[in-house]
Amino acid sequence: MNSKAALSRDFTYLWSGSAASQLGGMNAAIALPLLALSLTHSPVFAGWVAAAGTCPRLLLTLPAGMLVDRFDRRLIMLTCQYTRVAISVMLAVGLAFDFHPGLLLIGAAAAEGALGALYDLAEVTVVRRLVTPDALPEAMARNEARSHIALLLGRPLGGFLYGLNRTLPFVADAASSFFSAITLHCMRQKDFQPRKQANSSSFRKCLDFLLEDPFLRMVVTICAVTNFAFQMLFLMLVVQADREFDSTSMIGILFAASGLGGTLGAIVAPRLFRRFRLAETGRQVYVLFFCVWGWFAMTATAAVGDRPLTGLAAWGGISFIGAHMNVALTVHQATWVPGDDMLARVTSVTNLVTQGAVPLGSLFTGYLLSLVSSTRIVTGFVTVVTLTVAAISSFWLWRSRKRRDLDRLPPTAPNQPPELVPTSAMATPSRAAP
Repeated sequence: MNSKAALSRDFTYLWSGSAASQLGGMNAAIALPLLALSLTHSPVFAGWVAAAGTCPRLLLTLPAGMLVDRFDRRLIMLTCQYTRVAISVMLAVGLAFDFHPGLLLIGAAAAEGALGALYDLAEVTVVRRLVTPDALPEAMARNEARSHIALLLGRPLGGFLYGLNRTLPFVADAASSFFSAITLHCMRQKDFQPRKQANSSSFRKCLDFLLEDPFLRMVVTICAVTNFAFQMLFLMLVVQADREFDSTSMIGILFAASGLGGTLGAIVAPRLFRRFRLAETGRQVYVLFFCVWGWFAMTATAAVGDRPLTGLAAWGGISFIGAHMNVALTVHQATWVPGDDMLARVTSVTNLVTQGAVPLGSLFTGYLLSLVSSTRIVTGFVTVVTLTVAAISSFWLWRSRKRRDLDRLPPTAPNQPPELVPTSAMATPSRAAP
């Protein structure tokens, strides 16, 4: 039996609802700035609306982690979805009656971003209770694929719906959020209370765990540095496309390449994890080694080619490889973070560090491109960064293997909820190759 058989009906409900919710949220995310521009004819206001949709997801991730570790995760997720329904319905009804939302658009975008961050952190803790440890790679890979598919389909679908009628993206967002809430009600397991109440003083414990776990510490550092570099590469590709093709269609293709590459990577990742048992302690390092040198190869390809189409292929390859790193990170966290009251906060810290590098990379690249005219300088810099990361990571891996740091089990054994007992409907999978 393969690990897919271990994914329970409850996980399928959760995944389906979250997939619909992400797709609907992406529709609203693309429609809100378009609506702001249409109503005010102000690019500045549209930019504020777009920023309001992304900043809360980053700025509120730590408080969101505290909330998720303290309160009932199912109640949090239901509250998020029903609140999103209310926001989208109000926007759709207001637009239908020609009401000018004005500054309310900024509030709506900020609320969508904050609720999305809170829901995602709660979902991470719920997944660990719904699947067996051996099935975590499959579950996390499906979640990773879901995110890339939402990115791939959500933006064009949101623009298409907005073109038909400006209320439709918000109707779709409300419907998808309501569907997600219904799937949560359909789940058999209802108790997702943390088994031990978290307190504010224990946040230091989460940081200590993050710093003391060698694999987690290294992955977070690598992702932060490479995310900074990859934003440089993306903005450079946008500039190249604008110069060579004089068309905005290339930007859409770049987004599509990222979504397609990430989706394919998420499909392949669980098969590799099962085939080579990469989720086991000590074997995760092979994923890390593959990713850092694969990223160097992709950025070197973009630097040597120095053309939009070459960069497009490299960008898709970077996303394909990144899906493996994301699966390895989420599986490691879900497996080895001790207890039931720390996972959301540990995840929130890793999200803050890794995602916080993204806007910094964009800002740095904007200034760099204003000073230099050659895009090859940017790709060369990114290639040097990824080569440095790969070399340092390889040295660290060699030293860690020599000291056998990664072969030691963490001080706390993997957390497996007592109610997670294999049954005929949810059997423990074998590790046989697919």
